[in-house]
Amino acid sequence: MTLTRVAAALLLLASPHAAAQGTSKDYPPGWNGEAKSPPMGWRSWNAFGAAISNDTMVKAIDALVDKNWTVDGKLISLADAGYFHAGIDEGWENCSGSDPNNGLRQHDIDGYPMVNTDKFPDLKWLVDYGHKRGLRMGWYLNGCACGERKERLLNYQGDIQRLHEFGFDAAKFDGCGAATNMTYYAELMAATGRTYEIENCHWGTCGADKWYHNPDGSSCPTKDWCPFNHYRTSADINSGLDSWLGNLQSTIKFQDKNAPLSVPSCWAYPDMMEVGRIDGNSPLWSRAHFGAWCVVSAPLILGLDISDTAKLAPIIPYVTNPEAIAINQQYSGHPGRNVANITAPSGTLPVQAWVKPQPSSKLAVYVVNPSPTGNATVTLPFATLGLAGSAAHVRDIWARADIADATGGVLQAIVPPMDSVFLLLEPTSGGEQVEAA
Repeated sequence: MTLTRVAAALLLLASPHAAAQGTSKDYPPGWNGEAKSPPMGWRSWNAFGAAISNDTMVKAIDALVDKNWTVDGKLISLADAGYFHAGIDEGWENCSGSDPNNGLRQHDIDGYPMVNTDKFPDLKWLVDYGHKRGLRMGWYLNGCACGERKERLLNYQGDIQRLHEFGFDAAKFDGCGAATNMTYYAELMAATGRTYEIENCHWGTCGADKWYHNPDGSSCPTKDWCPFNHYRTSADINSGLDSWLGNLQSTIKFQDKNAPLSVPSCWAYPDMMEVGRIDGNSPLWSRAHFGAWCVVSAPLILGLDISDTAKLAPIIPYVTNPEAIAINQQYSGHPGRNVANITAPSGTLPVQAWVKPQPSSKLAVYVVNPSPTGNATVTLPFATLGLAGSAAHVRDIWARADIADATGGVLQAIVPPMDSVFLLLEPTSGGEQVEAA
């Protein structure tokens, strides 16, 4: 089915203002069937900013698909490990329009987004290339480069018509332009007859978007309203030493132990990962970052230059770890949550413990020590973790090996500085998870 001008115009007439956030019953979590597990892939912004081109994307597509890595004795690609989404971010736009105050800088008079054809001669060709290589392709809309400051319904329509015509499978909607009505975008996408994975990148502002105060621009779902599939909980991540840890905290308000708002097809997202790009280049601190995204069910979107195999090689053992990825991808009633904050051996940030239920009454436990010096010796009662009984088998996810059982109703761990432990507990007495304190 094609989104024709006539069909779109009828939709505009029928719904000039989409249902307000929190009141629409047409777009509950899971409405489009996309992102039933957290998406995995790569997006261009962290590594390249706006300095991207068709060549940048072709190299990234090839880097996702080429079998360059040995895992468990097999030669695999990043796509084989689950990273089969490739996303174009800021940098494809043509900002030559002359009237940004009236929504006419990056869109033409008919509402169509204008492409910088010097950098991207044929976006449909690029999408087709990604599809031929077995990937899903994502676009980026309502961006920051062009600064359109007035909402214009034709621009929404033109965005989705081009999204459909170019053949994209997903779209990230930023919060810089005035087109922030996520319910209206969802209506237009539904009218194409296709489904798209939808990212709301409105920086964690609840109630209305930060700049244009549109209630349908909220970055936060309700239990009945989620016209997107993952939503930014934070400001932009960066390569600073503690940036990822700060962004992780922004997920907490969506992880209520009884009624979380981060659920399948509507995932809380603390931004693309900086794994492999963190200041100081510590593989163990990058591993800690990756584990944190796994334990809170965040989309696993790589952000480094994956065509640079020398930079990628040190983190391959972690980002392709099938046991860590399984914890991220499986959902057993809760997306994961913070259960303990403990005084650290040094520095100002606490040691933190996070848990996520797993199938068969197992429980993933992640503990991070952000201290610059000093091991953290941690004792976590089973009641704090949400485990019944007094003993559990323990699997070390990073080592991919069983270690000594936890007994006496407590889990004990020693976490080196700027590092983490990632464990999977299987109760051997009592047998069931209980509500964490």
